[in-house]
Amino acid sequence: MARTAKGTSRAKEGPARSSVCPLGEAEAHGILQVLDRDGNVSGTLPDPGLDEATLVRLYEMLVLVRAIDERGFKLQRSGRVEFWIPHRGLEAVHVAATLAFADSDWIFLGYRHPGCMLLRGVPLLQMFAQFFGREGDPLKGRRLPTLMGDRRVNVVPMTTQVGSYIPHAAGAAWAARLRGDDTRFLVFFGDGSTSRGEFHSALNFSGVHRPPIVFLCENNGWAVSTPTSTQTATRTFAEKGDAYAIRNRRVDGNDPLAVYSVVKEAYDLCASEGPSLVEAVTYRMGLHTTSDDPDLYRDRSDVAEWEQWDPLPRTRKYLEARGFWDEAREAALWERVRAEIAEAVTAAEALPFPAPETMFDDTFETPTWLLEEQKRRLLDELEPRA
Repeated sequence: MARTAKGTSRAKEGPARSSVCPLGEAEAHGILQVLDRDGNVSGTLPDPGLDEATLVRLYEMLVLVRAIDERGFKLQRSGRVEFWIPHRGLEAVHVAATLAFADSDWIFLGYRHPGCMLLRGVPLLQMFAQFFGREGDPLKGRRLPTLMGDRRVNVVPMTTQVGSYIPHAAGAAWAARLRGDDTRFLVFFGDGSTSRGEFHSALNFSGVHRPPIVFLCENNGWAVSTPTSTQTATRTFAEKGDAYAIRNRRVDGNDPLAVYSVVKEAYDLCASEGPSLVEAVTYRMGLHTTSDDPDLYRDRSDVAEWEQWDPLPRTRKYLEARGFWDEAREAALWERVRAEIAEAVTAAEALPFPAPETMFDDTFETPTWLLEEQKRRLLDELEPRA
């Protein structure tokens, strides 16, 4: 029998496949939780005991991410942004997980995770420059909106090939171990990525070499239009770690305190036990992308059920019960973040597009003769238009 790490997640027998939202019966489904639907501390995990400043920062980031999503969707629908990947309902996973890591650690990003960048200090103007493909985007406008990243803050941008980057994250973590430094790694991916070979290659490698990495599977219920029941025969995604002797946990992904606790525990164990796999059970309440129509493959009543577990109201109610928040602060926060976003939109949209020849940069430290020739030909063709 393969080595089984301490605390591996084993869901108890229960109606795992029949429940639209398992968070109301979290313990029966092997899902770790701190907060109930109304923000009360009543789950299987204790309150992590974050201080007031950290809790307020966490909540403010959830709101900012939600507000960015609202504005980004409108920008796409009005034709000012070409594409959008909505993240409504998914804010808690990436914000809380990023808080559990140090800024010196590396994150391999998924595509619904603007809070990772913001928590690392990336300004809103840079974020919207990426959405508009303008100068100011460190990726020089080469990526679809929300496929962001910035090596200056140790955030690796994702690719549109889901899961293809998971082995790279595992390899980078192993390299850090070989160097003897204490850098740790966090890699986000969706449940659909666990059906790809790259996921299994990375976990097999990590089971053998034990690099300091947390694999964070964001199980939002759908791999585009493919439901979990069609995608895998296992009862959970977390238990896939058992096959590779990787410690695993299943957590309420709409509960930021639970996500923080589970990821922080995995983070702390990186040095002694190496990798962990965390399955954050959440739900994509919006579209997969703005090219998607979820009404073709799911019931709206499912969304309504999940909306009762929206991470924002749960967190706000928790803060209010602690005396850290009230209606006046709530209104002021929304007004502030919407004004900051409006300012960033105006400034980013006024920026020029990157020069066309920059598309040949950054591939090699020393450009090849072929790239240099292609660049010259492009510039020759563009010159008469100037």
